[in-house]
Amino acid sequence: MFKFVIAALAIAATASANCAYSTEGHGFEMYIYGETDCGTSNHWEEFYGAGDSISCQCFNIASTLNDKVKSFVFTASTLHSINIFKDANCGGALLGHSVGNWIDSSVSSAGQAMSSFNVCLY
Repeated sequence: MFKFVIAALAIAATASANCAYSTEGHGFEMYIYGETDCGTSNHWEEFYGAGDSISCQCFNIASTLNDKVKSFVFTASTLHSINIFKDANCGGALLGHSVGNWIDSSVSSAGQAMSSFNVCLY
């Protein structure tokens, strides 16, 4: 149904990158970075899937990025929304919401507390 990939400093990574929407063509994709401007020399994670579940799908961020999110890119159609939560399992305070694509190249201090998010059909 969906794949989940964690990547950390395993591959030669650049110190800084530019945030850009994905062109891989999944229903949705969420890239979360431990550096501003989507830099990958610190930890990063990739989530993607069809995003076609009637109920919202919840995704937890790995502990290496928990409360340390510095930037992210959400690529999706205007039929998908994303909710970002402070706690794991899509609990706690709602930190942000968007429909369709969303790039944040420098997450606020409140947003850095992100621990989970869900993707919903809008």
